[in-house]
Amino acid sequence: MSTTIRRMGERFAADRNFTLDEAKQVVAQAQKNGIVSSSEKTALRAIVAKYADSFAPGALDVIKQLVTPQPPPPPPPGTQPINLDPAGGNRPVWLNASGVFTTSADGKSPANDVELGDALFKAAEVADNAKEPMLGKAPLALREKTFEQLKVSLARVPADGQPPAGLDKNQALQLRASAGAVLLDLMNASSEPALRGQVAQTYEALVKAETDPRLRDNLIFHLSNAPAAQSGDVKAISDRLLKELAPTKPPYDKWFANGNKTVNLSWTVGQGEFWKGFTNYLKQHGFKAVGAENQYGVTTYEAKITKPGVGETTFRISVREGGSNILSPMNDPNVQVVGYDGHSNWGRSMSSSVRNGPEAPDAGDGKLLFYNLCVGKGVLDRVKEKYGNTQVVTTYAASNFYTDGSGQMTRGEGVQALMALVNGISERADWTKLHKDMNAAADIGWGRTWDNYLTPISTQTREKVLDRDNDGQADYLDKHFNYSTFKVPEDTAREFQPVKQTRDASVLDGTKVLVSANMINTLSEFSGILDRVNPDSKVVAGGWYEPKMGEAKDVVRFTEQKGKDGKTEYVMSFNARYSHMSEEAMRATTIYEFNRWMQDTGKLRMDPVDAKLAGMLAFGQSLSVDEGYRDSEVWSNFLKRYNFPDTISLADVSSALAAHTGHNYAGDSAGIAKLKQAIGQAALDALKKPEVGVPVTVL
Repeated sequence: MSTTIRRMGERFAADRNFTLDEAKQVVAQAQKNGIVSSSEKTALRAIVAKYADSFAPGALDVIKQLVTPQPPPPPPPGTQPINLDPAGGNRPVWLNASGVFTTSADGKSPANDVELGDALFKAAEVADNAKEPMLGKAPLALREKTFEQLKVSLARVPADGQPPAGLDKNQALQLRASAGAVLLDLMNASSEPALRGQVAQTYEALVKAETDPRLRDNLIFHLSNAPAAQSGDVKAISDRLLKELAPTKPPYDKWFANGNKTVNLSWTVGQGEFWKGFTNYLKQHGFKAVGAENQYGVTTYEAKITKPGVGETTFRISVREGGSNILSPMNDPNVQVVGYDGHSNWGRSMSSSVRNGPEAPDAGDGKLLFYNLCVGKGVLDRVKEKYGNTQVVTTYAASNFYTDGSGQMTRGEGVQALMALVNGISERADWTKLHKDMNAAADIGWGRTWDNYLTPISTQTREKVLDRDNDGQADYLDKHFNYSTFKVPEDTAREFQPVKQTRDASVLDGTKVLVSANMINTLSEFSGILDRVNPDSKVVAGGWYEPKMGEAKDVVRFTEQKGKDGKTEYVMSFNARYSHMSEEAMRATTIYEFNRWMQDTGKLRMDPVDAKLAGMLAFGQSLSVDEGYRDSEVWSNFLKRYNFPDTISLADVSSALAAHTGHNYAGDSAGIAKLKQAIGQAALDALKKPEVGVPVTVL
């Protein structure tokens, strides 16, 4: 056919007037079979080159467009898609002129619900990470169109309906979460009362209809902190919703329905020194045993309390010893309050109880859980993940108690706070009064500058230790609830080596990051070194980060900032290239790195060798209180990665930890002195070198 095209060109150019109609005939011949071959394009280029001065106006362009198609003319002003993150810090996403989010640079709308969900997810990530509203510079007309499209998107995935074809339940949930984050951004970006009000009403409807308690709480919390919700009608909406996140009172309506006047409490006390002191304290405060008392079984105690305007309320508390079955009554409809008072076993008592606890179809709705153990907030995320509708009271830091000469508890802050709770319930008090009374009752911890009992109204503090979407970023910082998580296989042999992940850092499962940040706070409470700089749990989980080209590839990063309450906090982010690291290795590494960062920034002013030894002690203590069994393997890999002498054994560290004074289980000056004696002069000389104790650079 190329020969025919050349002959047509010769014939049409013979009169030196290659007309537009003739050019179209040549093009029609080239496209006759639907495909323009390379030989045909060569023939067309030859015609263009040989007869360029013979073409009539417009004729040459017709043939040129077939050989080298020209880009379409630019769209009229105001119709070009907007790049929502021109700096490139997030995955690319655009907003087209119709108000539709898209991953296509040309503004083409998503072809299906999967593409729509992906585009909304990426837009929500940009909104979450933006310092100013992502849509702040979009004109009003475009923001109005965006609002309409968001409503259309939400209508596709109602919480009480089946996902559309092509989406599973989790993807539908993610789409609602992403749309919620973008709605919040749109609300903050829109100063116009009419549009802002409509967006707020849609946001409220989204929250009220949401059946997933984790997403609902996240949406409520971030609305309450949004600039748009600080005044006017939006604040009124936020205040209404906040009562769901921070209920004003225990679930009295469920407890005392149909004339019921009895509250049943199921209580577990830690084994050993707690049972006698706990039950004696109950009896000293009006409770009487129902039947024989049995420390090794279940004993029920009862008290009747009468209050003006309320009448008589009967409290029945069943007490037993235990440690890994604290939550067994969570699906018992006859139990209103579930509780624990005892040692935490470094959090393992509650984490194992969550794992062993029964499934509750209503996520614990109508229950109040009060677990009194040291730094109970450290496992709050795991509790709320399983029992999301339960109202929870727990501790911020250590909970103290007195003992007699034989080591038995005489009285403690937990049982004292429990009696304040019981008294408040008998008055039908709200959480404002209950919170105040319970913290006032906890009078053994001197020098506190914080309320040690967190209640449902301790919103800001709870959000700092919760990560209900498991992306490693505390809910406090995380406006975009992320269900698109991906867990990377864990392998001890390579966990201290960086591995480029195939998924973006924002969609890696980050439960381990949150657990590690919380463990820094817990270990700081019991360190004679770190309690100087972190006595009040300043560390907040910041999720994963992906190092950019040319950046230092730190294993862990800490950033100091002022929190919403004006107090200093340290945001901890973990390098996504170490997301395959096991929880036990990650926890230990973060406490070591926190110690190192505190020394490097001058907050700890220690002898450099002592600072390194203090970090090793904290690392060893983390290994000794986790639930893993690979301590030796983790330790040896740690020594290699941080360039430590391999002669320093974990046994030496464990022995040094045992030399602690007081409650400094995670190390103090006595432990450092003992470790120096154990490791010998050659190791001490090695520790003086600046490169020892610092992670070996790995490209």
